[in-house]
Amino acid sequence: MTGNNRVTASDILKVVPITRKTLWLWQKKYKFFPDPTKKVHPGGRGIIGYYPVWVEERCKKIYSLQQKGHTISMIKEILKKEEEQKTEKKVLIIDDESQFCESLMEYLKENDFAAEVALDGFEAGLKTREFRPSIIIVNIMHSGVNGIEVCKSLKSRQDTSAIKIIAMSKDLSHTESEVPGSVADIFFIKPVDFGMILKTCTDFIAATEPK
Repeated sequence: MTGNNRVTASDILKVVPITRKTLWLWQKKYKFFPDPTKKVHPGGRGIIGYYPVWVEERCKKIYSLQQKGHTISMIKEILKKEEEQKTEKKVLIIDDESQFCESLMEYLKENDFAAEVALDGFEAGLKTREFRPSIIIVNIMHSGVNGIEVCKSLKSRQDTSAIKIIAMSKDLSHTESEVPGSVADIFFIKPVDFGMILKTCTDFIAATEPK
């Protein structure tokens, strides 16, 4: 495997006995994973496409279902139900640092979360209503948004009060004891480790699942 969070077509073909053409056809037919992210080969040998690591398991599943005689429509229905079960794994990132947002969004998507970014207050409000995230990650020192007021508003409204909020700031005056409980569920000082954010999001989702 290429890395902890991504695989290449070659990685997939090593464990699923299909051709590159079949992989491409599955990608278009089932629409269950995005086009691979194109990046420079680490060895300097041109450009290579990377998929999120979960794509490998999904390909194994499709191959297994085909071997059991499932039709295309049956497989699509099974995949659709699986996607519906993941609707709670939605994260909205509200921050004015675009590079940080893009990197975190890609990381969360690679780890099987749906993620969107809002760079300003208008976009944050719009995506909260339309994307309906179960978790919001917000920089409370956002230059164009009063992060504290955003958190207070979300917690006070009936339709958004259940959203889990991860607050972040580079300002050390916002200590861990000041933010949680009042405006957010947890607080991190930036720069924050992406692994800690992923673990927190995963814990939040696990806490809402039926026992």
